[in-house]
Order: sequence, then structure tokens, then C-alpha cells
Amino acid sequence: MHRTLHPLSTMLWAKARMSRHWVSSVRRESRLKVGFIALSTVALAGGSFGITWMLLATFREFSGELFGFTAGIDFTDVLLNRMLSILSLTLFFLLVVSNVLVCFATLYRAREVATLVQAPIPTTDFFLGRFVECVTFSSWGVAFLGAPILLAYGLERGLSPLFFLAAALFFLPFVVVPAALGAIVAMLLVRLVAGRRWRPAWLFAAGVAAVSLLLARSGGRGPELSRAETFEAVFAAMGRSQSPFLPSHWFSQGLLHSAVGDLGDALFYWLLLFSWAASLVCVAAWVARRCFYIGWTRLLAADEQRQRRTHGVGAGWLERLLRPLPEPERSLALKDLRLFWRDPAQWSQFLIFFGLLAVYLANMRSSALPTMRSWVAILNMAATMLILATLTTRFVFPLISLEGRRFWILGLAPVARRRLVMQKFRLSVGATLAITLSLALISARRLQLGPFEAAITVFGVVAATAALSGLAVGLGSLYPSFSEDNPARIISGLGGTLNFILSLAFILVVTAGQAFLVNWRSVADVPPSTRDGWTLAVLAALVLLTVATTLLPLRLGIQALERTEF
Repeated sequence: MHRTLHPLSTMLWAKARMSRHWVSSVRRESRLKVGFIALSTVALAGGSFGITWMLLATFREFSGELFGFTAGIDFTDVLLNRMLSILSLTLFFLLVVSNVLVCFATLYRAREVATLVQAPIPTTDFFLGRFVECVTFSSWGVAFLGAPILLAYGLERGLSPLFFLAAALFFLPFVVVPAALGAIVAMLLVRLVAGRRWRPAWLFAAGVAAVSLLLARSGGRGPELSRAETFEAVFAAMGRSQSPFLPSHWFSQGLLHSAVGDLGDALFYWLLLFSWAASLVCVAAWVARRCFYIGWTRLLAADEQRQRRTHGVGAGWLERLLRPLPEPERSLALKDLRLFWRDPAQWSQFLIFFGLLAVYLANMRSSALPTMRSWVAILNMAATMLILATLTTRFVFPLISLEGRRFWILGLAPVARRRLVMQKFRLSVGATLAITLSLALISARRLQLGPFEAAITVFGVVAATAALSGLAVGLGSLYPSFSEDNPARIISGLGGTLNFILSLAFILVVTAGQAFLVNWRSVADVPPSTRDGWTLAVLAALVLLTVATTLLPLRLGIQALERTEF
């Protein structure tokens, strides 16, 4: 007797088998590569735990001195609770933004969507099956990086084991709420925008105008760390993250109540979060029934019309901008930029990441304590380099793989593969350096850094731009995936993971070197000759590290690509 499977369970079963096969394929990879990635993953999680523990312990010990209070007053627990609320709120909004992009790529741009849409699968089941994949893609990084932080938070405060159990139980509804909101926003945007005459350029201009308006309205405001009202200003700002209408507040309050053994209130917040997660999933499924198919067909029609156009983005200002480049680099760069511009899921991520960082830097003021300005600058540059590492892994690493099965055409063309790899590298450096360098200069100007501190921050950003671009292009050529056309899946492989881990290691070393250079010169009891000698030694070491990180992956990638047959 045949048993008919439910469409939703069939989709989930197929995804589970595909995931199991992907895990089993790891055995065919190099043991050195797998071992290095495993050790790096453990080291990254352990490092997150250790740094969080050290910061919490240091803050608990010196918080009174930092804010000018006597040792008998301890407000650390109250402040850490509010910091947990801020962390939850930040993760919530980041998850909403990332889920808009992930849901757009998973629901509309994945290769298997056309087959699933034509299959006898109800729209609700189709959406729920893809929605599970969206939640998985968008939340695994939060779980990996957030677990060590919450573990350190609980252990440092001496919380009960119930806190860690509650963290696991609260996590699923907490990530489902922004995933459902992101899916609703993505489907409504596609339904409204797809097929219209609104060009991405106009949407980009509207986004830039909105950011400019935000900067104009927020200019000149912000608490000054040198004033006595700092404590009240900090607590007032943190209090805004504890609105009872925010799901992040329910998450943080549920964890805190479970930590002190208040099971009744903890259960209340969990049921509140769970009910909203279930309700929003139902709303998203209803929106899918109403909007998905119409938006998908309009998006297909818009893609076909765009392919028939003889004049695209590169026929205008972009082509004139790239005119000084020699052929065939000019045509290859024009092709890559056109593909990037035609996919809103890609350039919107680029705009969001650097736009948020630009808004933050524009609202920065130089009123911080003079001893803290250099540390603020270093942290800003670390944030810029982390975003750069994310973007090079997301956009630059898949460039070679996205040539796909058509790579043999380039093999027949009179273009050396070495030249192709170097073209990707130069494109990455040129496209990102203008933004990262501008952010570094803005940060130095807003903080009124001295010439040496400003030069160190600029040097760190330029070095990171070259090294991270070389690392992404080189490893992308060393570990290509020509059978895959989804960038999210290309970077989720072992090669993309290795690239991101090595990028984080480079950023850690460069940030530590910057911190040493900036603060070493302020040590009073060190002779000037010794100080200058160590400064030159550290600078030389950072230059050598940058050159090695840039050239070695490119060399290995070129050699591997030249040996590849198509």
C-alpha cells in the first residue's frame, strides 16, 4: 500500500537528505583543510567566549572608576542587564534586514524555485518549506557567535543552569519573528516593485537621499563622555531598548527572569514570543498566497525585458568610468559590475552594511575623553574591516565560481587565467577601497585624531582592503564551485568558511598591531629610541603580513585554476 507524503514534509525531507549528503561530502575534502577549519571554528568560538568573559570581568571591576563612583556602589548588574537588552535589540534588527535579503534570494532567485512552483504544491506549503531554509540560513551565524557570548555572560554572573536552558528555548521563536517580518517585507516589495518602470538606480538614489536626511537631522547631537551627566545619559539611551512592545525585550526579560528562578514570568515572556512568532508565520503564509506568484511572474518578465535591452547600466556612466582600463580587463570588469547591479539582493546588502556604518561615523563626535579617542578609532576601523571581510566573502569569493559551466568560453578566449584572476582582484580593491578609505578619513576627522593615529587607521584600512581582496579572490580560485549558481551556497562551503576564518584572523592581528602602535608611543617611561624601534618593527611585520596574505592566496589560486580542465 502506497503512502502519500504531505508536500511540506516531502520538501523538508528532501532538504534534510541534501544536507546529510553535503555533510558526508566533507570526507572527500582534504584532511588538512577540514582539520584547519575545525580548529579555527573552535578557536573562534573560544576566543569569543574568552574576550566576552574578560570584558565583563574588567567592566565589573573598574566600572565604578570609569563613571566616577565609589567602590561601595555597584550598578554593574543593572548595566549588564540593559546591555543584554541592547544586544538583543541589535540582533533583532540585523536579523530583520538579513532576512529580507535571504528570503528574496531563497523565494525568488534560487534555481529550484521554478520547478517547485510548477509542481502540484500548495503555495502555503511551498512558502513554509522555503521559510525553514530562510530561518536556517539567517540564524545559524547568530547561534554560533551568540552562544559563546551568552555562555560567558551566564558564567561570569554565576547564573543558574536554567538560564542556559532558557536561552535555547527562547532562541527559536526569537529568530522566527524577524524571519517572518523579513519574508513579509520581501514579498510585498517584489509585488510592488517588480515589473514597474522604477529602475534600481532610482531606488538607490532614494536610499542615499534618506540616509542624507537622517544625517542632517541627527547632526550635532549626542552625549559627551567628558561631562558629569554621562551616567544618566547612558542609562537613558539604554532604557529606550527596553520597550515592552519589542520582541527583543521579551527575549532578554525572559532570560533574566529564568536566571533568577522566576519561572512564571519567564514562561509568560516565552509564550508571548512564541505566539507572536506563530502569528507572524501565519500572516506571512497568507501574504505568500496573495502576493508570491504574481510577484514571481512579474520578476521573470522584468528579467526577460532586461536581457533584451541593448543598453544596460554599462552603456552610460559606468562604461565611461572604465574607459581608461585596457581590454579585456575593461570588458570583464564591466560584465561583473553589470551582473552585480542587476541583482538587487547583492547591491542592497552592500548599501545597507556600509550605509549603517557611515551613519554611525557621521554621528560620531570628538567629545570623548582624549585617552579614549584612539581606542574608539581602533574599534571603528575593526568594525569597518569586519564588514569588509563579510562583503569580500559574500561578493568577491564567488566571482570565479559564478563564471559557471561557461568558464570554458573564457578558456578558449585569448585571456590568460592569471590575467582573469588579477582582474577580479583589482576590481575588488578598486570597488571597496574608495568606500573604506572614505570611512577611515571620516572617522579620523570626527575624532580629531593626531597625524600619527590618523595615518595608522588609514594604513590599517588600506592593508585590510588589499589583503582581504587577495584572500577572497585567491581562495575563490583555489576552491571554485562551477556547478553552483547561488552565491549563498558557494560561500557556505568549506572554501568560503576558510576564507572568512582567515579574514577574521588577519583582522585580529592588524587590530592588535594598530592598538600597540597607537598606545605604545604614549608610554612615558620608554626611551624614544626604543619606542621608535618597536614602532618600525611592528609596522614592518604588518606590511609583511599584508603582502603575504595578499600574494600567497593569489599565487595558489592562479596555479590551481591553470591546472583545471573544462
